[in-house]
Amino acid sequence: MNATADYLDYNYSRISHEDETIIFSVVLIICCIGAPLNGIVIWLLGFQIKRNPFTVLILNLAIADFGSLIFMTISCINIFIGFIQSEILQIFYYLFSVTYINGLFLLTAISMDRCVSVFFPIWHRCSRPKYLSPAVCAILWIFSFFLNGISSNLNILILSYSTNDLHLIVTAVLCLPLITTSTVILFIKICLKSKQLKQRRILVMILITLLCFLILTLPLYIYVFVIHFIQKWYLIDNISFEFYSNLCASLNCSINPVIYFLVGRKKKAHSRESIKVIFQRVFRED
Repeated sequence: MNATADYLDYNYSRISHEDETIIFSVVLIICCIGAPLNGIVIWLLGFQIKRNPFTVLILNLAIADFGSLIFMTISCINIFIGFIQSEILQIFYYLFSVTYINGLFLLTAISMDRCVSVFFPIWHRCSRPKYLSPAVCAILWIFSFFLNGISSNLNILILSYSTNDLHLIVTAVLCLPLITTSTVILFIKICLKSKQLKQRRILVMILITLLCFLILTLPLYIYVFVIHFIQKWYLIDNISFEFYSNLCASLNCSINPVIYFLVGRKKKAHSRESIKVIFQRVFRED
């Protein structure tokens, strides 16, 4: 363990100040764009558009992404200025982990919800419990805080140099297979079923969201997950890993509002539509 820590410290010391500046400048720009976009989603779904069980899930996902981007922005600014004490910075790192992991859980719940709506449309429409979505969101938020708390305490107790191991295991074993399976099912359903199903914007929107998530996240998770279990830490290039992990996290949290907008707008509309009308179109109940 000490040898691994010494190697990681040595490898990290080779990261130049210019490389670090470029990495976090790009991430900071993405966060500064993504946070306001998620703020717009929160405002519209929270206060302007009538809620339904599905928009409750999307609203909580936007809140989780907004929180992740805010904490990531503060961390990036702190790298350039250094205005936050280390104890407070640890709290920001903890809150970032909570919001980002919860975003993965919520995306998993959303993908499963859409699969259920495709396979059991009558039950999903008529017999689905009214407070199921709020209950799921509350449970996932509590579980995210609980999971991150356990992981932080374990890292302190066993003096682990590999942080967020528990997060990695849970998300890689639980979230990624479910999201991947749901994406494949929705893709097959949309491609093979009737034209009416293909025109359901909400399914197309979710499919694009899941595909973007898998493209940005799955390769990196598989790589780190394999490295974690074979214990070959020297295979990780800290410069490339730090860049891609932060870049993928910021893009993953920022891209969803753009997808909502592009799927919801009319392609041949000549008049300018308000973003509220666009969101009402994409999030209306099937």
